Amino acid sequence: MSNSYVLKSMKEKSTPDAVAALKERIKELSCLYEISNIAATSQESLPDKLQAVVGALPKAWQYPKLAVAELQLDGQSFLSESLPVALLSQKYPIQIREKRRGFLAMHYRKENGRTVSFLGEEAMLLKTLAQEIASIIDRDEQRSREEELRRKFEHADRLTILGELTAGIAHELNTPLGAVLGFAELMEGYIEEPTVRKDLHKIVQSAMHAREVVKKLMFFSCEMPRKMHWQSIHTLIEDALSLLRVSLQSAGLEVKYTVDDEQIRAQVDSVQLTQLIFNLLINAMHASTSGQTIRMGLRKKSDSFELTITDQGHGIPLSVQDRIFEPFFSTKEPGEGSGLGLSVVHGIIKGHHGTITVESRPDIETTFTITLPLTQPV
Repeated sequence: MSNSYVLKSMKEKSTPDAVAALKERIKELSCLYEISNIAATSQESLPDKLQAVVGALPKAWQYPKLAVAELQLDGQSFLSESLPVALLSQKYPIQIREKRRGFLAMHYRKENGRTVSFLGEEAMLLKTLAQEIASIIDRDEQRSREEELRRKFEHADRLTILGELTAGIAHELNTPLGAVLGFAELMEGYIEEPTVRKDLHKIVQSAMHAREVVKKLMFFSCEMPRKMHWQSIHTLIEDALSLLRVSLQSAGLEVKYTVDDEQIRAQVDSVQLTQLIFNLLINAMHASTSGQTIRMGLRKKSDSFELTITDQGHGIPLSVQDRIFEPFFSTKEPGEGSGLGLSVVHGIIKGHHGTITVESRPDIETTFTITLPLTQPV
């Protein structure tokens, strides 16, 4: 037998296998291209995008009609179709930034007693696809983080500009209000006619109310002087709750207060911190209805402490959450609030070099989280 005949025979025998292998590679590359296209062009949310990716995966396997793709991410499941009872599976973890978040699996179901197996190359394909999906998730989450950071910077800039404006307004109003109040009180000492004295008293009361508004504007703009001393935070909270106990009982509300360290001490202005607690609790009371519970929590962190206040009220719509700390902005009915309570809270926290965040689920609960440093920077 000549060498040329042997080579020709080997070539003829290997050709069907080579063609089959080539077809499988083309299917794999087509699948990878489709997934990349979904990731690059889709404007849908990440869950919808992942569902589209999972739906495309079975096409890359040797027996696509028997294949079922499954993606598990942070406990959420994505399937190309419902999982069969009897199946053969291969699995690869989804790891993002060195943290395992789930897995990607491919299953073969048994059909009419037929049993199929995975190709050796399909294990490598599954790994490649898992890594590609992890990249898609990471890029999407990175964009979300950047958008959130950009939104926070814009919000902080807007509040800074408002703070500068309100500081100027407050200073401009303080002097004429002081004059109105002083002269009205002076005239009260000279006027004996009852009707005039009554009108003068109204002027005094109105001027004092206006000065309270100015004072709150100065809180927001961090213009109020602070007297920082080492204080027991737990004691300040207990005192505030004690003063509001009658109001809470009248409203039919219960406060559940938990603390992980009663010895937390920090440099704070006790008057301003008490006002902060008052404003947030009163805000929670107004949002709640009789029979509901307000939860408070205090815990110590490495160089700060965290206070949370949660109510079960109507919540804050997402569309206005960025505006709740602005002066005179209120979600209450006209005449039910000045819109300065949360702006005062924001000013006090900013003056203490802390942060405040809000998470609200309408008609379920709203949580304000305040973080303040234990030691104020010099």
